Amino acid sequence: MVISLVRAHIEKTLYDSLKPKKKIVTEEEERKPKYMSNLIAAAAVRKRDSTIAEEKKLAREREAEGDEYADKEKFVTSAYKKQQEENRRLEEEERLREEEEQRKNKGTGMTNFYKNMLERGEQKHAEVVKAAEERIKQGPQDDTTGEEKIKTDADIAREINEKGAGTIAINDEGQVVDKRELLKGGLNVIPKARATSNVNPSRSESTAFDRGRGNAFVGAGGGKQAMRERQSRMMEAQLEQATKRALEEEEEERKKVERASKSRKTEGDIMSAKERYLARKREAEEAKKRGE
Repeated sequence: MVISLVRAHIEKTLYDSLKPKKKIVTEEEERKPKYMSNLIAAAAVRKRDSTIAEEKKLAREREAEGDEYADKEKFVTSAYKKQQEENRRLEEEERLREEEEQRKNKGTGMTNFYKNMLERGEQKHAEVVKAAEERIKQGPQDDTTGEEKIKTDADIAREINEKGAGTIAINDEGQVVDKRELLKGGLNVIPKARATSNVNPSRSESTAFDRGRGNAFVGAGGGKQAMRERQSRMMEAQLEQATKRALEEEEEERKKVERASKSRKTEGDIMSAKERYLARKREAEEAKKRGE
């Protein structure tokens, strides 16, 4: 009897040791919502982003007001300062995290391509605006100062006539009638200066544009808006070209796949060709036997 009780106890102990242990859960952990931590974190992020956006909006409004309320007294609490510092810290962390992700992804994909292109366009636009503001502060400058005036045949003829060295005829258009008379005064004939504006208008316009890209905003109102529109058109043209290239590459790849699929024989075609070959071979052997 005792031996049977001991054996039963041993068997129960072995059975209990083989069973998986139940996880002991406290009452607090049981009552805790399953996804509440994620929801709370998402709500905190939304609230933080809304606060940062509102702060930037107020900063833009103050900047637009200028010095209108400069003489007014300002009240800033310590809690507001702490909130601003926390927002700046979170923005810096977000920026560093995005840079790290971009380094990991190595900037692949059309999304990053468009993003980088837009960022470069905005940076270039900001540089142009800054250069234009500096140019406006400096005031207009005379680029033609110090340029030497080239004398024409008519000018030389007038000088000779004024000195009394001779009498040279000049027509109504301001041209010398007989240029040989200029040589009599011991002066060489100087070729008439060509008007640069009529030689190559497109080149002069492009040169003037390249030389004045930094100060394109000089002048009456509307210059900044025109530059913004020009920058927008340039960005749209670049995006359109990139999209067009992507579509062309995709179409070319599709055509390559279609050509490859047409030229590639399927397994069924090969098997049917093989069966036809064997059938012709059998018929030839049977015909050969009948002929013998």
